[in-house]
Parts: sequence; structure tokens; C-alpha cells
Amino acid sequence: MKFLCAKEKGKIAVVGAPYDSTTCFRPGARFGPDGIRNFSHNLEEFSPALNKTLEELQFCDLGNVELPAPPEQMVEHLYSFVKEVELPVVLGGEHSVTYPVVKALKERYGSLTVIHFDAHADLRDEYSGTPYSHACVMRRVAELGCTVYQVGIRSGAREEFLYRETSPFVFDVELSELPTLFSSLEEPVYITVDIDYFDPAYAPGTGTPEPGGASPLEFFTTLYKLPAVKLVGFDLVEVAPPYDPSGITQALGAKVVREVMLKFWG
Repeated sequence: MKFLCAKEKGKIAVVGAPYDSTTCFRPGARFGPDGIRNFSHNLEEFSPALNKTLEELQFCDLGNVELPAPPEQMVEHLYSFVKEVELPVVLGGEHSVTYPVVKALKERYGSLTVIHFDAHADLRDEYSGTPYSHACVMRRVAELGCTVYQVGIRSGAREEFLYRETSPFVFDVELSELPTLFSSLEEPVYITVDIDYFDPAYAPGTGTPEPGGASPLEFFTTLYKLPAVKLVGFDLVEVAPPYDPSGITQALGAKVVREVMLKFWG
């Protein structure tokens, strides 16, 4: 895939967000962007399933954004950076980096649907003294007025599931329901994939592994069936290379990024 490519211009911009200051179990996601890039070199640019190639896609890699440790400052810094990017593809970093990206895009487009693949609900109001923890990111996104569809959630506090039951913006959907859902979406769409959405047998390199997730085959099979939507951004977060010296997590992350980019922009 060669994210570190020779292309210097392209409206699709890969951005690394090496941040894990609010991680609540095992830090290491700050190494995710470079780990995904490294293993992307092992992938071909052509996707046989989609019959598309990155060689025909206008994208560039803007490198990693230097982010301050305090979460409030990180949010402002990344928000300001993404405001200047047309189509962001963000490599995390922990999941807290999604909020400033979505905030910038929500302001740009006015309305936004967020498709959230994750093991965890991330709907806490506050965690470890900050409302910008990675455990709070989807609550902050919902408060922006974005419609959030959560896929694969199998862990969280009771308050998070109660919030989802009462919120007019957050919905639980099955992976198999996504093709029908996508066929009804008319407003701009943002996709966020936490790598712990997958069963840790396929993605052990993450800070908060949760047994019982989907397989890559299940994910990709559904992805290929999705109708076209106006995808305005995408992120892949919570890859933590220190916990997977084999690299299978980084390789999976790189393939997810390639297939999503080609599926909707190829």
C-alpha cells in the first residue's frame, strides 16, 4: 500500500495521530500510526475483491501530527489541523482522537452520520477526570448532534447502555444490517473503526482487548456489500504494536484502511 508514497498531493490525506494519554488500561496506541504504515508496505496496492487499486487513488500522507498530552489541548490542536484537510484518513492513536476530527467535519457539512465499530460503547460522560477520555468519545460525538450507529458493542458500564436507550442520536445495529442502513443514508458519513472491534484472536495488539468480536472475514464480506455513500472521513484507532510483535494487528489495520479507501473513493 505504501502510505509513505511519492504522491505529494491529493484530496484524501492520511494523517497520523500518535496519542494515548487517556488510555485506561495498556498504553501503546501512540505507536499505532507508524505500525500501520510499516505493515502497509507488505500489502499490494490492488484489491482483488474490489477490483480497484491505490495507484489510481489521489491520496497523500501528511505524516504524524504532534499532539500535546493534555486531552483538552489535543482536541483543539487536532481539530484545527483537520479543518484544513478535505478528506481525512486518521491513523490512531487512542479513540479520543475521533472527536476533534468529527467536530471539524460536522461544522463543515452541517449534518453527519457516524458508523462506529468497537467492542466498547465509549459513552461515559467523564472518565479519569476528563470528558475527553477515549471512554467518552462517542458521548461527545452524539452531543454534537451526529447520528451514531454502533456496531459490535459488547462491553461498557451500565450508565452507557442506559444513555444509549434514551439518546435520540445513538443506535445499536448488527453488522448484517449495515447494507440496508447504508442504502438509506443521504447525509455525509464518517466511519470509525476501533481495532478491538475484532476478536483479539485476530487483533491482539490493542490496549483493551475484549473477547467475542467479529472476524476479519465477516467485516470485509459486509464492507464489500455496502451501497455507495458520501464518505467524508475515516479513522482506524487503538492499534498498539507493543502487544503484538507478530504484527498481525498492524497488518489487519492496514488492510482495513486500504479496503475502506478503495471501497468508497476508489
